[in-house]
Amino acid sequence: MKYVVVVFFAGLIVVEGVYAFLSYNLEQKEKIDISVNAASAIVMEADTGRVLYAKNADRKRQPASTVKVMTAITAIENSDLDQDVIPTRVVNMVEPTVAGLKPGVKYKMKDMLTAILIKSANDAAIAIAEGVAGNEKNFVAMMNRKAVELGLENTSYANASGLPAYPEMSQCSTARDLALIMKYAIRYPVILELMSQPKMVISGDDGKKINLATHNKSLFAKEGVSWGKTGYTRKARRTFVGVDPSPKPRIIIALMGSDDLWNDIAILQRKGIEAYEKRHTRLINKILRWMSNNKFLKRFMLKE
Repeated sequence: MKYVVVVFFAGLIVVEGVYAFLSYNLEQKEKIDISVNAASAIVMEADTGRVLYAKNADRKRQPASTVKVMTAITAIENSDLDQDVIPTRVVNMVEPTVAGLKPGVKYKMKDMLTAILIKSANDAAIAIAEGVAGNEKNFVAMMNRKAVELGLENTSYANASGLPAYPEMSQCSTARDLALIMKYAIRYPVILELMSQPKMVISGDDGKKINLATHNKSLFAKEGVSWGKTGYTRKARRTFVGVDPSPKPRIIIALMGSDDLWNDIAILQRKGIEAYEKRHTRLINKILRWMSNNKFLKRFMLKE
């Protein structure tokens, strides 16, 4: 019995090695034909991090409100979703888009995450920063430490909202880094949950309802639906990072500097899923053929 168990696990190790080898070879041979307007773009497998398509993926650009994905990660890892957040007067000085938070009113941290991931509310980003770290400067330092921890060599943050910073490139990222941030972020179900919602209502202890509507128009598309975070400033143009709509996403897409955002999202989503499915079907078929032709595995499988 012990012999059979050892052989079984040895076989698993061999199969995993073959999977990795064939997977690498398949990745090297396959190229996806995609044409998008965006200056930079990437399609990445959500589980492995393998890149299925890239266009200027390591070029530094301004990320705009895609920054808020890291804001959400930092908040989740350093606070509680039920924690009270009490905005200060600073939230009244933030540029639109805003949720319309009232200084001195108690809100829940999850409601602030809802505001930044659905409406992209800059006042909520400030409220989160102050609620977690006391002020935005300290919170941004936490965001930058997380970027280093994740190995994001081309990403740096200057604020929690994604609004333009000075000097310009003090806040920057790349399509590849945005995809890696999202790859990390999807471990938190609340982030996926909120990114999938077209609208929600929140309120503070003053009882006033705040209606939040998404900026992500791809949620209403017939094809190319993507859960994710949009961004826009004049310098950054349109930016986006998201996943195919699933609690267990298959692919991550990111794009920066687009003037045709919704079409770009649809193309990356459709072509990315096609490539993912094709690649994994071919990979499984290769492994099955290898197993059927392997004498060692045949002898093992014939044993009683």
